[in-house]
Amino acid sequence: MVFIVAVVLVAARTRMAAAVLAALLSFVAYNFFFIEPRFTLNISARQGVVTVCLFLIAALVAGRLASRLRSQVLALRAANAHANALQALGRRLGAAADLGQVLDAGRRALSSALGAEAWLRLEQRESDPGTGLAALDRDAADWAQRHGQPAGRYTDTLAGASWWCLPVRAEQGTLGVAALRFDARQARPTLEQRRLAEAMVEDIGQAALRTRLVADLESARVTGETERLRSALLSSVSHDLRSPLASMIGSASSLASYGDRMDAADRRSLLETIQLEGERLDRYIQNLLDMTRLGHTGLTLNRDWIGVDELLGSARRRLQRYQPQARVELALAPGLPPIWVHPALVEQAVFNVLENAAKFSPPDEAVTMSASLHDGALRIDVADRGPGIPEDERARIFDMFYSVERGDRGRHGTGLGLTICQGMIGAHGGSVEALAGPDGRGTVIRITLPLLQPAPSARADDD
Repeated sequence: MVFIVAVVLVAARTRMAAAVLAALLSFVAYNFFFIEPRFTLNISARQGVVTVCLFLIAALVAGRLASRLRSQVLALRAANAHANALQALGRRLGAAADLGQVLDAGRRALSSALGAEAWLRLEQRESDPGTGLAALDRDAADWAQRHGQPAGRYTDTLAGASWWCLPVRAEQGTLGVAALRFDARQARPTLEQRRLAEAMVEDIGQAALRTRLVADLESARVTGETERLRSALLSSVSHDLRSPLASMIGSASSLASYGDRMDAADRRSLLETIQLEGERLDRYIQNLLDMTRLGHTGLTLNRDWIGVDELLGSARRRLQRYQPQARVELALAPGLPPIWVHPALVEQAVFNVLENAAKFSPPDEAVTMSASLHDGALRIDVADRGPGIPEDERARIFDMFYSVERGDRGRHGTGLGLTICQGMIGAHGGSVEALAGPDGRGTVIRITLPLLQPAPSARADDD
């Protein structure tokens, strides 16, 4: 048993050749020390010959089994390491949002899993431009990418290079190249290393293709959105600029041609039309300027204390100046504190909501504007009694130039007022949302503003 155990241990820890050698040495030692005549290699009894041969055969079989088991264990460990490396690479690539992150994740994963220096090039972008690839190495990388075949070290193409270059392929063709440099003492990568490298490079190619497709889709979306906004802007400009201009030109022409034959009331009416249409045109241009500020330069908040009643009252008076027929009912909860905001911007936001609500409320219905405190924030609700907004379109009414084909926004207006409101309130850390009316009729636009306090420096300046 000691004889067989020794052979099995050798086979389990080394290769089969060492186990065979151990079996032969054990056979000789057993014959020399234990078989009569001792201390010679002669065997006097036939039974001794049979016993020794059986021990040798048993040792060889056991050694073979132990060696095979060892090989299977090593193969299982290699497969497990292979799977873990691919899983780790998959996690890194899955989190990569652009090609630069794919390059970084792929290079790190290749280097860590294969124990080699790694370099990647995808769509003419390199993971590490400072990596010391000699001219011959770059020639090998270019050849591998151009022909879609491995090149460089360990291959028959530009074998003098020190890097092993693998093409990064996907369904749409070769996207780049991966280069690996193993330890100079390593004759060539093992079969497992080759398979792992090829599998990882394939995953990197799929991730690169995914980021390309995502970028293409985003580009197409931006192009489509730009075209939609362009068309909406042209449509809006053609209507909202030409309509007041036409009214102003018509009124001015009438005054110029027939002013001396008109009574004072008619002349006053035409002058008021010119003034109102001019103010309407000014508001539209101001909306365009506000959108430019929101989209490019941002808003600078000049905060100050203002009472809620003063703020909402100012917005109501401004609306009634432009729409005298509009009725706005104001309901304020008692004890509302003053708020630390940019008064002009918040008033403009509230006015935009009021103007939108007044347009679509029936003539005999009033717009209700209320203010109260909820969870440490000021809540302003503007409710109209119009036909309402479809539930699936409420979130979209804050998109630039978006108009609901039916409901509160119909085909009226430019589609800018609520977008500007959301931007101005958002600059204060607040939010704007559209809700259904309390009894299913109309729409409620809810503005929520946090109750902030000025910074100590601001207090000192005020003092």
